[in-house]
Amino acid sequence: MNSRDLRFSPSTFARPSGSRRAWRLGLCVSTAAALAACGGSNSGGSNFGIGIGNGVGSSSGPGVQESAAPGNSYKAEIRRTTHGIPHIEADDEKGIGYGVGYAYAQDNFCVLAEHFVTVRGERSRYFGEGAVPASGQGALPANVSSDLFYRQHNDDASLRTAWSAYSEPVKAMFKGFAAGYNRYLRETGAAGLPESCNNKTWVRAVEEADLVRLMRDYAALNGLADTAPFLAQASPPGRAGSAAKTAPQPSEQASQTALLAMVGKPSTGSNAMALGSDATANGQGLVLGNPHFPWAGVLRLYQLHLTIPGRMDVMGASLPGLPIVGIGFTRDFAWTHTTNTAARLTLHQLRLDPADPTRYMVDGKSKAMERKVSKVDVLESDGRIAAREHAYYKTDFGTVIALGPLRWDSQYAYTVRDANSDNHRRADQWLAMNQARSLDELKDSVLRIVGNPWNNTLAADAGGRTLFMSATPTPNISEAMLAGCQVTDVDAEALKSLPAPLLRGDTARCQWANDPAAPQAGIFAGKLLPLLERHDYVQNSNDSAWLTNPQAPLEGFSPLVSIAGSQQGLRTRQGLAWLQATLQPRNGLPTRRVSQDQVEAMVLDNRVYLAELVLADMLSLCPGESGSPQASADLKQACSALQAWDRTAGLDAGIGYGYLEDFALSFLRQTPGAWRVAFDPADPVNTPRGLRVEQPEVAAQVREAMEAAVRNVAAKGWAPSQRWGDIQGATRGARRIPVPGGDDELGVYNMMISVDTKGNGLREAVHGTSYLQSVGFTAQGPRAKAFLAYSQSTNPDSAWFADQTERFARREWVELPFTRAQIDAQTDTALKVIAE
Repeated sequence: MNSRDLRFSPSTFARPSGSRRAWRLGLCVSTAAALAACGGSNSGGSNFGIGIGNGVGSSSGPGVQESAAPGNSYKAEIRRTTHGIPHIEADDEKGIGYGVGYAYAQDNFCVLAEHFVTVRGERSRYFGEGAVPASGQGALPANVSSDLFYRQHNDDASLRTAWSAYSEPVKAMFKGFAAGYNRYLRETGAAGLPESCNNKTWVRAVEEADLVRLMRDYAALNGLADTAPFLAQASPPGRAGSAAKTAPQPSEQASQTALLAMVGKPSTGSNAMALGSDATANGQGLVLGNPHFPWAGVLRLYQLHLTIPGRMDVMGASLPGLPIVGIGFTRDFAWTHTTNTAARLTLHQLRLDPADPTRYMVDGKSKAMERKVSKVDVLESDGRIAAREHAYYKTDFGTVIALGPLRWDSQYAYTVRDANSDNHRRADQWLAMNQARSLDELKDSVLRIVGNPWNNTLAADAGGRTLFMSATPTPNISEAMLAGCQVTDVDAEALKSLPAPLLRGDTARCQWANDPAAPQAGIFAGKLLPLLERHDYVQNSNDSAWLTNPQAPLEGFSPLVSIAGSQQGLRTRQGLAWLQATLQPRNGLPTRRVSQDQVEAMVLDNRVYLAELVLADMLSLCPGESGSPQASADLKQACSALQAWDRTAGLDAGIGYGYLEDFALSFLRQTPGAWRVAFDPADPVNTPRGLRVEQPEVAAQVREAMEAAVRNVAAKGWAPSQRWGDIQGATRGARRIPVPGGDDELGVYNMMISVDTKGNGLREAVHGTSYLQSVGFTAQGPRAKAFLAYSQSTNPDSAWFADQTERFARREWVELPFTRAQIDAQTDTALKVIAE
């Protein structure tokens, strides 16, 4: 069964920017949080007895007084080196958490403080109801929709379950993080915080429960949280929660528009390569990690180095609130992640009991739905606090949802279920990886815990072994079960727009299967998920596991795990084309080798792979070429600019880049039939390619699209004399720093999404290359270089607010000091010891 049998499968140019997920909603942040971020009940932080070791309550505002733990209960050494990277050393996990919490708060306190408001479900109380949803995105204002979701997703029972599942070391890390974060707040005081949260009523000390909420939010990313607006508009026929009284239910057309918009939003994505002894110049391992994440908000990665003498020594980057390295390296191996294509969600069609639309039939028996009411407080425009609520309906197949064409009526209701809702192993997964002493131990931890919620793992060690694993919580639905359980009485076109498979919910045989070897009910065991070990290379750029290495295609998995034979994205094709051209394999083995410097040059060369596929055919239609008709002024301008363009998305790229970007997004996305050579599963790296300009109809369409691109780019304010670096950039205070990189749909490895936020023609970088890591190995240990493209701190007064962004613009990699000798040799190393 291929992807066409399962889902909407448009051309490469209709796929969501940043990824090619087989089953996903494709948001760059959790939708509930993203919708709320523009707009933030009383305390949502109930002390439910999970062991609040730092004595911090949750009922007070800024300046809350905590009772400190006994002397030296927490202690950490923090050495800051160039660009503000904290090297944190402690005797145990709680000390590591303490140091990370304090250091992170120094650099980005306001980012995390506001997101704690989000995951507590309190945005409406502090920031009002939020923006009116656009394009039919549910019936509720953004903050109300967000709060309702997080109140039910992070209810006390769920938090208790998650906390009880954590190992003692992870609990200690979270207690330490809360203590370190709170120490910074206590030392700084509400009035001393950065401007964005200075003296705000929503700032307060945190407790371990807030970290649990945050972990559950990260797990719901690329899954359940993306459906928040649709969960909040599901009500039994003829009923509605009080939260919806101020907003009408969206029309069928609006809901469909919303669904398609949601599926098309940018998502987390990445490029990664791990090269082994057969491919590298020195015969040792080499890892390139290039995550594509948002440049603002709680998904901004943070650099750090963590050491527990004799037990852990690991450096890299992580997400806020996670006092563990998520992507990084040790002395013996390095690893990175890419967002994978595996399913998180399934949808189910429930056949309702004719006597009651809140009961559903399973194998002929009527079952009651569980009604759970979420209540939120909303700050009204006159300063009053009003109450809103919504009743969620839970079933054995998930929570009832109103999603596009899937409406709750007297005959059917529809549910959504997320494999990560019961995944409480995320922190333990990364802690085990951080403390692994070899690549074998890393592999064992990933396959045993299966706690990584939505990422592939690619790694290499000093000995030159490489490893690929796509081990994430995935609904245990075989290809045969999928074929036998798919719903057939819903319109076929409507099914194409759904972000997950729609299965029958009237029989228990269509429930997720249980495997005793899996760490969680209803998911595949790690040993059944894609894995590849080699000594040449493994790679991934958000396509399925199939072409991790074309010499050893990964096939035979459930379509919910990985789909073989499907069209590859242009970043995947560029990476594989580069590897093949550089290594020149013969009989399956490289005949040439690659250096770390070559890999670093490739990832930032800003090559536009699409240009190599279509530009010659476009230029063949220009004046002076054979068969070219009388050219319009717009066509002449397009031809002149495209001929002069350097075929990159670098800072010096001319307006030809803008024309090709518009051509791709406006024409190729809508005209997949324009390819001369269609996609061929037998030649996936080189197809599709070329434009059928020898056919008059296609030639005319291409000319019109080139002319339209000139007009469209001019309307956006880009003058022909401007370079790409004049247009795309990052604003840091009064400075504007040019930012290289380009759109995923043009096959730019250094992917960057930018938007005109002020209507002045300038585009602000908002999503793309974030923490960029290159790690090789030598006899002296790891040789690591990196960028944090948006810089380490969000505080405009920090010395680390823009320094790495400027280096990223110049493509000047940062050498990472790893050993104590390297750290002490830094001229600006500063040591701070904290304890309480």
